[in-house]
Amino acid sequence: MLTNYHNRFKTRGKFIYEPTEGCTRRGDQVVNFIRRTITFPDYFYHFSSGGHVAALHDHIRNRLFFKIDIQNFFYSIARNRIQRALASNGMRGAPTYAAWSTVRSPFPTGPKYVLPIGFVQSTHLASLVLMQSPVLDALAEARSKGILISVYLDDIIGSHSDEGLLTAAYEAIQLACVKSNFVPNAEKLSPPRDTIVAFNCNVRLGNTEVTPERETKFYSKFPGLRARISFLDYVHRVSRQNT
Repeated sequence: MLTNYHNRFKTRGKFIYEPTEGCTRRGDQVVNFIRRTITFPDYFYHFSSGGHVAALHDHIRNRLFFKIDIQNFFYSIARNRIQRALASNGMRGAPTYAAWSTVRSPFPTGPKYVLPIGFVQSTHLASLVLMQSPVLDALAEARSKGILISVYLDDIIGSHSDEGLLTAAYEAIQLACVKSNFVPNAEKLSPPRDTIVAFNCNVRLGNTEVTPERETKFYSKFPGLRARISFLDYVHRVSRQNT
C-alpha cells in the first residue's frame, strides 16, 4: 500500500501534509524533471527572484488593478490532471509519480485524489497544470494587449491604465479559470480599481506598502528582536520603489 505522508494538520483554515521520506525522494525527482524540461512564463513570480514583492513593484507603474484568487488551488487539481501533465511532457512512470504526489481529498466535494499543500513537488506540479490549462491562453491574450500580468501560485493580478481593456481581461481570465476547474474565490475578487490589497499590502499607482492590519497582527504576537528586524526589513523592501 502506498503511504506518502506521516501526518495531516490544519492551520489557518488550510490542510497541510507532512510527506514521508519516499514521497520526498520521488517529489525531488518530479521537481528535477520539471526544471530540466519546462520553462515557466517569466510572470510566474513564485519562481522569480524577488517573489511577490517584485510583482507588486512592477504593477505600481499602472493606474488600475484587478486581483483573482483561486479557491483551494492545490486541492482542485486531480490526480489524473497531474498524470496527463507529466506524461504529455515525456516523463516515464507518470501514473506512479502522480499517485505519490496526491492524497485523498480532505474535502467532501471535488476530485477524490488531489495535490496537497506540503509536498516538495506540489508547487511545480500545480504550476505545470495551470500552465497547460486555458488560463494561460487568457493570460497571454491579456499580455498581448499591454496588460501587466503576475501569477503567484493562486493569486493573479493584472494592471493597466485603461479601465475598459482591463475589465475585459479580468472577465476573460475569470471565465478561463472556471473552464479549467480553477474556481475564483468570490470573497477575494477585486475587479479593476485604483487600489487593491494583495499579499497584505496596499497597492496603488506609484505606491505599495504593508497594510496597518498586517503590522498590528505581527506586533500583537510580541515578536523577538530578530523577528522585528526581519519584519522591518520586509516593510522597507515593500515600499522602497514608491515614488
